[in-house]
Amino acid sequence: MAILDELNGALKEAMKTKDKPKLDAIRQVKSEIEEKRAEKGEDITDELVLGVIKSYVKKMTKAVEEYKTLGDRGTEMAEKIQFEIDFLSGWLPEQLSDEDVEKIVDEVLSEMGDVDISQMGKVIGAVMAKGDGIDGGAVSKIVKEKLS
Repeated sequence: MAILDELNGALKEAMKTKDKPKLDAIRQVKSEIEEKRAEKGEDITDELVLGVIKSYVKKMTKAVEEYKTLGDRGTEMAEKIQFEIDFLSGWLPEQLSDEDVEKIVDEVLSEMGDVDISQMGKVIGAVMAKGDGIDGGAVSKIVKEKLS
């Protein structure tokens, strides 16, 4: 089943059960999917939908951190956004652990041979090309540690 169909099914279910947090999250993502589709002028594919969800989750993860710095004033909003992140992450591929990412980084570094910190971007690109579920932030941190 296409991911968009799954989202539509989840939207209908949330409407039936009057689950406002899920409704808000799905509607926001669907809106961003439509925006991206119009911007690119292409059909809605699973790849496009996953890209939008991944981007939204990443953006909201940063927002949660910002709201948490506000103390009590930001707690409620941080919790709402964290729910959206957790809910929408169900459609994303499972993230690799830092240990698994480190193994991939070691593999890429051995394939590339002698590299230095000036080639960090090239190394990160090669690691990210190894598959889904690789967190770019973790890759960047690990590559920086290995090349320093």
